[in-house]
Amino acid sequence: MKYYFENIEKQNKLKLILDSWLGTPFRHQASVKGLGVDCINFVAKVLEELKILKWKKDLMPEYAPDWHMHRTQSLLIDGILQHLNVENVGFNNLMNGDLIIYFFGRAASHASIYYDDHTYQAVNDIGVVKLPVSDRMWWKRKRYNFRILA
Repeated sequence: MKYYFENIEKQNKLKLILDSWLGTPFRHQASVKGLGVDCINFVAKVLEELKILKWKKDLMPEYAPDWHMHRTQSLLIDGILQHLNVENVGFNNLMNGDLIIYFFGRAASHASIYYDDHTYQAVNDIGVVKLPVSDRMWWKRKRYNFRILA
């Protein structure tokens, strides 16, 4: 097995965790299920629940809500590559558990988790939602698809 989510039991556990976050309000830099989370912390906390990522308070540096509008620094990509064992696999063959990264503004600045033709993500002013992968507003902004290695 090359990829972590090739195992159906791990996919099933992921689905339970993703669904348990639905409806959590959006809160910049928060990471508490049911109370508030942003997109980056949502992905990190899901991966922590799966024991793929060990959460530390300083895992993500402080960032302004609009950092991606003014800088090209790739905080999100740098963090993923530093803390996870992943491979950028493109978008031809999506697998449950893939981390899809989107560009807003001048940098990769939004993260979601793919599962069965949907993405789970924490959306500004809305919260954690499950959206069809075909949603044009999101799909046209996709840039990276990271797959977690086993």
